[in-house]
Amino acid sequence: MLAPPQDLAVTRPAPADLAGASVVVLVATVRYGRHLPEADRFLAAYRSLNSPPPLALASVNLTARKPAKTTATGNPYLRKVIARHRLAPALAVAFAGRLDYRRYGWLDRQIIRFIMLLTRGPTNPDTCIEYTSWRAVDEFAARIADLHRRT
Repeated sequence: MLAPPQDLAVTRPAPADLAGASVVVLVATVRYGRHLPEADRFLAAYRSLNSPPPLALASVNLTARKPAKTTATGNPYLRKVIARHRLAPALAVAFAGRLDYRRYGWLDRQIIRFIMLLTRGPTNPDTCIEYTSWRAVDEFAARIADLHRRT
């Protein structure tokens, strides 16, 4: 039985629920160079399990807009979170998401524009680009389904 998705900012799954899962899936976003604190708390709880189920981990960050930065070895944010929590995920990928300057406040927009300037990305404040590879998202979902069937 599949559990419904949960917003970790609203609720935290009980350790017993995690331990009883066939697969645990975490999609974590990066803000200001780090995964959100909710993701870190979740991963700490996951690591505390005696026998954790397989983990499928996806990081959403604009660094992944470059093809070489979509893997656990190529994406610095994904690599760091795996090392920090001493994880051995069954699946680990990074997706770029969308860059929409208009939805950010003035300060956030300037910070992101500066980062994009450093990484040779778009800096026009009217930019709205969907970088997500929906084919890669579908492949990730199919791999999760395969993992679920095998456990």
